[in-house]
Amino acid sequence: MNRAISFRVLGPLSVTVGRKNVSLPSGRQRSLLAALLVHPGEIVPVEKLVDLVWGDELPHSPRPALHTLLTRLRQSLDAAGAGLSGLLHTSPSGYLIEVPTGCLDLTLFRESAARARLAAELGDRALEHSALTEALALWHGQPLGGVRSDALHRDVVPGLMEEWIRAIERYHDACLALGRHDEIVGDLRTLTAKYPLRESLWQRLMLALYRCGRRGEALAAYAEVSGVFRDELGVDPGRELRHLHVAILRTDVSLSLARSA
Repeated sequence: MNRAISFRVLGPLSVTVGRKNVSLPSGRQRSLLAALLVHPGEIVPVEKLVDLVWGDELPHSPRPALHTLLTRLRQSLDAAGAGLSGLLHTSPSGYLIEVPTGCLDLTLFRESAARARLAAELGDRALEHSALTEALALWHGQPLGGVRSDALHRDVVPGLMEEWIRAIERYHDACLALGRHDEIVGDLRTLTAKYPLRESLWQRLMLALYRCGRRGEALAAYAEVSGVFRDELGVDPGRELRHLHVAILRTDVSLSLARSA
């Protein structure tokens, strides 16, 4: 990331110039900046920005109120002395922020994830693993931390979290393909505890445990997820997880690294 300017949304919202944090007033200025940063280089319509910033507490005159808020945000950014307000632009239909290349963690994450997909298509698991490691290192907690906007956390954050967990799953797949299953067991245990209804995480945990020679723990993991599904949903796990369970019971050779790589 560019050392001069850094915008971060994959965790607490922050702006830095050099090594100095830019002070951003709490409240709606932060919400407006966040709403623009999660749509980098895009014109965000006034109506959408008003909804993301104010939610149900609409001002009497939304468009003038948004213009005033943008002016205040410009002033806050200018206080950093790096001409940051020049990144904000207006159009007849809305506003946008043009973040310099390499200065927004969300864009860097998506670029690294795209490189990983290309590497996977080319069959280069090592390069895929490296690109996903770079991508995931950009995350520092729940997106848009410190931003007080119910609309952003309702409408935007879940999508960002889904991008993160898909990247996590692809990272685990790359680790499994490279024979690095022992490195991901702890992470997968944490994730299955946090997202107990996401079967794909349990599937990866069971396979990683099995390849570590911990067949009993892999079977215990299936028993655990089966109990979760019965208690929470009243159903059994899905077909893929059930088939993996049977394969582990049979010590199926198809589960070995040589056959699955």
